Amino acid sequence: MSSTKYILSDLHLGAGDALDDFRSDREFSLLLEKASRNRGAELILNGDTFDFVAVRLEKPTYKPLSRMGCTEEESLVKLERILEAHPLFFQSLREFIERGHRVILVPGNHDVDLFWPAVRERLLEVLGFPGPEGFHFESSGTYVSHGLYVEHGHQYYADNAFEDFRHPFIRDKKTGLLHLERCWGNCFVEYFVNHLFGERHSFVNNVRPIPNMILLGLQEEGWWFKLRCFLRLSLFLARVGLPPFKESKTLLERIREGRVDVGEYHRVKPSQLLRPWSKGKPKLSPASEPVEAVEEGEGEGEDSSPNEFCIDFLATRTDTLSAEARRILSEDQEVKVVVFGHDHRYFTNELSPVVGKERGKYYINTGTWIPMLFLTQDHRELGWKDLHNPKLYRRYLTYAVVKRGVRGLTASLKRLENIPS
Repeated sequence: MSSTKYILSDLHLGAGDALDDFRSDREFSLLLEKASRNRGAELILNGDTFDFVAVRLEKPTYKPLSRMGCTEEESLVKLERILEAHPLFFQSLREFIERGHRVILVPGNHDVDLFWPAVRERLLEVLGFPGPEGFHFESSGTYVSHGLYVEHGHQYYADNAFEDFRHPFIRDKKTGLLHLERCWGNCFVEYFVNHLFGERHSFVNNVRPIPNMILLGLQEEGWWFKLRCFLRLSLFLARVGLPPFKESKTLLERIREGRVDVGEYHRVKPSQLLRPWSKGKPKLSPASEPVEAVEEGEGEGEDSSPNEFCIDFLATRTDTLSAEARRILSEDQEVKVVVFGHDHRYFTNELSPVVGKERGKYYINTGTWIPMLFLTQDHRELGWKDLHNPKLYRRYLTYAVVKRGVRGLTASLKRLENIPS
């Protein structure tokens, strides 16, 4: 195992248009420069690195209200647009590998297209065709190595779960073409969110909690927009159903029987949830408090202290991913560190890494690199039009660092200094 591992998730690289939320190519390059100072470092990109769902096709072959997604050729077209939009990102990855380091790519629900062989082959070409010592695609969806457990986390939610994430393909009985399987959430984003909001309200993927945002929109938008939303949502639910898909009604039953690799979150009891760490709890500022930006050239790529983090009050220890982390750390004595992503809310228990009665057990959610706005109490006066203001959004640029020392694994949540856009 590498002595130092850097773990990121939910970068959401798009095609450079209004639906592309990633604007941190330079910061990503700075992070890799910093990581390269370690000998034989590993970079683990933990799901939703590429946002294929946000890349629109002119004439897709698949139906909008269907579990069937892109063909291999269509996913390849989407990848080309992502490559064109983010040359510095991929150049930095290639240079990182050429310096003797390794990249681990774990797929998520937004970049399930990576399962296509042609897509991975094109990506390898851009990276200089590195061997297994330089690049690894984790097709199981779960990367486990010497006490470290890394998973994106989408499989623990019915709306984002795939029936067979290790082989997410469906064959069209009429045409014989092989398509990607789409989860309910991906279908909803493509049909409802991207179509109705698009360039007009492109911030919808950057605001949490989502119900609060929707309520603002329903209160302040015109009746024509409300009617369009109602009709389109009604059609979607009538044809597709609540999550998961109507044609996948047995998915939850299969989960309960252990026939689908999506964990056992439904069996977690309240007493098993990750409890708050009372001792040594950091005094963190609220999520809405502005983060001071450093001047260009000062502190770029430097880590900030965990006590300087703005914490999202929604990242409680009773959420689904925290409960699953608790289960894994409690049941598997060999696992010392669990890292998730997916829900865009960063969290760390590094100041008191205790699960049950066992110390040295770490859980980290690495959050996201896209601009986020959390509608906390400090933002309760915001209106729908205010959500268009880019100054309200923060890029937290968080990542996990896992190190192996003489006493075993240690894990911490780091952040690049918030550099002005």
